[in-house]
Amino acid sequence: MTTITRKYPKKAQKMRGSRTHGYGRVGQHRKTGQRAGRGKTTQWKKSKKSYYLKQKELGFPDPDWDMGKKGFKRPQDIVRIYQVNTINVKDLDQNIDNFVIDKKATKSGNTYNIDLNNINIQKILARGELNKTINITVNKASKRAIEKVEAAGGKLTILSQAE
Repeated sequence: MTTITRKYPKKAQKMRGSRTHGYGRVGQHRKTGQRAGRGKTTQWKKSKKSYYLKQKELGFPDPDWDMGKKGFKRPQDIVRIYQVNTINVKDLDQNIDNFVIDKKATKSGNTYNIDLNNINIQKILARGELNKTINITVNKASKRAIEKVEAAGGKLTILSQAE
């Protein structure tokens, strides 16, 4: 007696010629179902074309948006190297008493002394008015900020080059 070797299991062999192999609608019994891929642009021509075109018409995420990835984002550690923390003259004028209370600045008579490096501020800018006499030590300062501090009777010590 000879044994019959089958190329396919019995049910699969029965299902040959049947488009769906007994699973109903085409595309069922798959891992990702009937989706056309992941993301907003992957295989958009297959089943997401109207969604893709509507989003592009609305300008998502910008008017030049197109399929696929473009461009480059700088790593955050590199971005932070170039980040400069600033303070305006008016903010310093308003908060100098709080800095004295927190012992980040000192007061002798009517004159305040503050080192902005101790509170992680690298630059002082000129927006606003300065009504108090403040002696400031900072890495950088704008020209108008220097003028305003000196006009109020204070002194500005710059550790780096002025801009």
